[in-house]
Amino acid sequence: MADADLLAEIAALRAELAAQQRTIPALPSENDGQAIRWQPWRQAPEILAHVDLACAQCAHPGPPLIAFGLVEERRPVIRYQASRCPACQEMTVYRRDHPKYGMPGTRLVEIAYHPPQTPPASTNEETNPHA
Repeated sequence: MADADLLAEIAALRAELAAQQRTIPALPSENDGQAIRWQPWRQAPEILAHVDLACAQCAHPGPPLIAFGLVEERRPVIRYQASRCPACQEMTVYRRDHPKYGMPGTRLVEIAYHPPQTPPASTNEETNPHA
């Protein structure tokens, strides 16, 4: 085996080990004094064909993982949601606000962010500026 082949194999093994050592960021257990009970992470549905599900940070093709947080009111209600890239572990947690008046819907308010654990994906322009 040539030196270049050995170096390439070592680099691939190091990358695989680094991926295995990434830890999943912890979800918040409470927000504004309100306890949150999180459902398990699951793959986000791919129902919207026009939405790009790829991770903007690491270019993982997607889909992302999602989890929903419940709070106890008169019954358990989904009030929080989180999305996470399965490759780089970038995670954003949102509080779901429902307006009392006006148009129905849900407004997402970011309450936590965990940056990716891998370097950003390079674009073709960064790797080959003459392309």
